[in-house]
Amino acid sequence: MDEKNNVQIEVIAEIAKHLGVTPQDIDISAGLSDDLGLGPVELADLISAISQKFDVAFDNSDLQNIKTVSDLVVAVEDLSLE
Repeated sequence: MDEKNNVQIEVIAEIAKHLGVTPQDIDISAGLSDDLGLGPVELADLISAISQKFDVAFDNSDLQNIKTVSDLVVAVEDLSLE
């Protein structure tokens, strides 16, 4: 399995764990707030958990661009490469 799929699978697993659902319930195109119902506090908790898990740091400009599960996966991939 390549690195990209691995990141996607792990990010989705982390979101699912946060929401108390199975990874199969998470759509890659789902909006974090709109579709998954994450409020600002839950989103901050999720970002924090993902930062620790992948050893990456999000800055405010990254966070403003993260609206969907896919955006989050791409952000983690990009930060992992730096």
